[in-house]
Amino acid sequence: MLHRAAPIAVSLAGLPFILPHVVEDFAEGIGPRVGLSTPTVAVLLGAFLALQSLGLVLLGQDRRSGWIITLGVGIIWTAGAVLDHGPEIVAGNFRSGAVSVLWVVGLVVSQAMTAALAWRGWRRSSHP
Repeated sequence: MLHRAAPIAVSLAGLPFILPHVVEDFAEGIGPRVGLSTPTVAVLLGAFLALQSLGLVLLGQDRRSGWIITLGVGIIWTAGAVLDHGPEIVAGNFRSGAVSVLWVVGLVVSQAMTAALAWRGWRRSSHP
């Protein structure tokens, strides 16, 4: 049970970073920047958060698919944030400064840890 609790807890601990970061993304006009309407991006975000939740529920039930979904979601959050925001953060001119950087760093750390824990758990899991 403990090996399942860790990625669930770490993934959920990332939400206080993910939520304000995503709100800021919307305020900065992420939809038009990626060539989609704001409502479309909102639906995609909702679907992605639902997928993240499904992965955690399945993980709590010790289903192998939960490990895989949680791994994939963690990788996508991490890679997306690093690729989209990393260069601006490194350049030192990211949005509103330290608080915006904190949200991205919290997102990246929590979701990278979630992915690492899910990878480890998936490799040890023998359940379908």
